[in-house]
Amino acid sequence: MQKRSVYTRQKARWKLPKIWKVLLLAVLLALLQSAWLRTVEAASEEGVLRATLENGLKVVIVRNALAPVVTTMVNYLVGSNEAPEGFPGMAHAQEHMMFRGSPGLSANQLADIIAAMGGMFDADTQQTVTQYFLVAPSEDLDLALHIEAIRMRGVLDSEKLWAQERGAIEQEVAQDFSNPEYLFYTKALADLFKGTPYAHTPLGSISSFDKTTGAMLKKFHDTWYAPNNAIVVIVGDVEPQKTLIEVKKFFSDIPAKKIPKRPEIHLDPVKPETLRLKTDQSYGLVMISFRMPGYDSPDYPASKVLSDVLSNQRSNLFALVPEGKALYAGFSLNTLPQAGLGYAMAAFPKGADPSPARRRNEKDLGRRC
Repeated sequence: MQKRSVYTRQKARWKLPKIWKVLLLAVLLALLQSAWLRTVEAASEEGVLRATLENGLKVVIVRNALAPVVTTMVNYLVGSNEAPEGFPGMAHAQEHMMFRGSPGLSANQLADIIAAMGGMFDADTQQTVTQYFLVAPSEDLDLALHIEAIRMRGVLDSEKLWAQERGAIEQEVAQDFSNPEYLFYTKALADLFKGTPYAHTPLGSISSFDKTTGAMLKKFHDTWYAPNNAIVVIVGDVEPQKTLIEVKKFFSDIPAKKIPKRPEIHLDPVKPETLRLKTDQSYGLVMISFRMPGYDSPDYPASKVLSDVLSNQRSNLFALVPEGKALYAGFSLNTLPQAGLGYAMAAFPKGADPSPARRRNEKDLGRRC
């Protein structure tokens, strides 16, 4: 514990003139400002740097010298929310196509370069963001940034390449929709967020992909993939200031774009509904879902704490398992800016009576909530 020094002094026997009081106050303010600036500089020295380039690209650099590697995460603020009407998987399809090549960088070149570095790369699409991460040795950071700058500038999205990729993404759709829990999740979204972009997942559908064209994907990239609609996060064994110079080198000349107005989210009241879904799994699931606060809500921190309590294995919900009333029990929370979806689940053996698990869920969740 840090010790505090205590000072005492005698009562002053004379008063300072008013002008000296003003000067003294100014000196004190200057000293406080200097101390505050030193604190800010120290925070920067500890390894976190934030900056915004003139073209609007936001950059966050975090130094972590645990290993001689670096991860770049390019976050485009576009997801299934911004997909055209009738094409809910457009952002997901474009995510796939980013690995099919850009002008000046073919798919084979991209794969060969990453392999030669001993790195790895992947991506994911959500309702509000599409993310691309690349892990490489720290000494190859400039190459990783060069790759992402090329992909931000443009993408091939030819009909030939889309025809090759469409089969892969449709297989992904078929696989996910064969998962009973995912199927429940899609139906819960549709009911809780009916009439809003939140009502569908970013996955997309086989029917919409069959109608999607390379030209549509190219237009989507040209519209949303812009520096002023992206956040680049760099974490690893790097020097933040030097890294920022590298970022400017590769990204600063990419022009900003006029980003379209995003769809508005207007949520209607939730109506109680019961869903019954068939499954070929060896177990059944009892689930209770709730609309939860979004990131923008002041109640979000409380909902996150509640989720952690309910998903903890010391909770009353998980107690269904050691009591022999469920094979598994837990709580899941998926949050979006304006709302979230939380659901409790309990698994029971195929052919067993789910009533005890359902009654216990309703009782415990009612008490907690």
